[in-house]
Amino acid sequence: MMSGKIREGTPLVKPALLFFSVVLISILHYKTTAGGDLLLHEISQKLYYLPIVYAAYVFGLRGSLILSLMSGGVYFLHISGHWHGTQPEILNQYAEVFMFQVVGLVTGLLARAEKKQRVRFEKASAKLAIAYEELKSTVNLLIRADRLKSVGEMAAAIVHEIRNPLGAIKGAAEIIEKDIPLESPRRKFLVVIEKEVDRLNRLVLEFLNFAKPRQPHKAPANLNSLIQSVVTLLAKEAAKKEVELAVQLDEQLPTLWVDADQIRQVLVNLILNAIQAMPNGGKIEIKSFRLGEEVELSVRDFGVGIDATIKDKIFDPFFTTKSEGSGLGLSIAYQLVKQHQGEISIAEIVGPGTLFLVRLPIAPQAVASELMRVEESLSK
Repeated sequence: MMSGKIREGTPLVKPALLFFSVVLISILHYKTTAGGDLLLHEISQKLYYLPIVYAAYVFGLRGSLILSLMSGGVYFLHISGHWHGTQPEILNQYAEVFMFQVVGLVTGLLARAEKKQRVRFEKASAKLAIAYEELKSTVNLLIRADRLKSVGEMAAAIVHEIRNPLGAIKGAAEIIEKDIPLESPRRKFLVVIEKEVDRLNRLVLEFLNFAKPRQPHKAPANLNSLIQSVVTLLAKEAAKKEVELAVQLDEQLPTLWVDADQIRQVLVNLILNAIQAMPNGGKIEIKSFRLGEEVELSVRDFGVGIDATIKDKIFDPFFTTKSEGSGLGLSIAYQLVKQHQGEISIAEIVGPGTLFLVRLPIAPQAVASELMRVEESLSK
């Protein structure tokens, strides 16, 4: 009877238990009538309320009403077969049947109200959990923004003081180099000076790009073309490290509205990072495809990977696990992608290596033209 109201996950043993409990109580009630034990008879009579209340708790209003009707029906048969006394006594027994229905109705309504309240609490708890996560994310972003601002201001101040001496050092080394014969052993020291000056100058430029990234000058661009140009640029560097750049592009990608130079810089930073992660060579997979109103770029290496304990820090400025480098490459990539209202993240993967994902919004003009094309095709 009650199987239609059984809650999900409730075993069939519960309705069976309730049914047999009514049967056992009825047997006890009938037996005590014949035996003349009035106290036990009165107790067994009140036992009918227990399965009614339990049915309300487990199955709700319908369950409690079914049990109250079942108990009342059994009890009514008992009255009809065994009670032949005075009018008040018979009315009292019929009142007990009526009370079964009242208790079933009240406990069922209370159980329904309790269930609704519990559902409300669960929904409120879920909303609070979501709000907490959003607040936590916002706080982390504010902390990160404050940290980036402080580091950027410090880096900008230092960099401006360093660039001029670097230029003077390199110029002086080049002048001295002209007066030293090619076979002189001292010439190698000048070469070292010039290489170190160039390295410091690259670091200085990274500091400047990080401290004061220019606003993007957006224009229509094809992501696949940008990927191909960067792959061509870094092909020699990859070959030195015995790394294969495997490119798989979606030829149906729509136009992006981006600063092409800045997106190239993001690609360069990600691919160089992937090359450096594979000191023994290997393969880097570079893919592009569309996801709804966004275009996604993925760069997957099969190198040493990133420890789970430091994934949250990987885009922080100056954070690096490499012996060389400023730790600014991924931070700059993060800033540039954010300036394009995009997202950059590290994806969970099975197997070795790391997978970086970059999502960029499709140009509004491209979306509009695609909608027009679809409408034209439908009208034909």
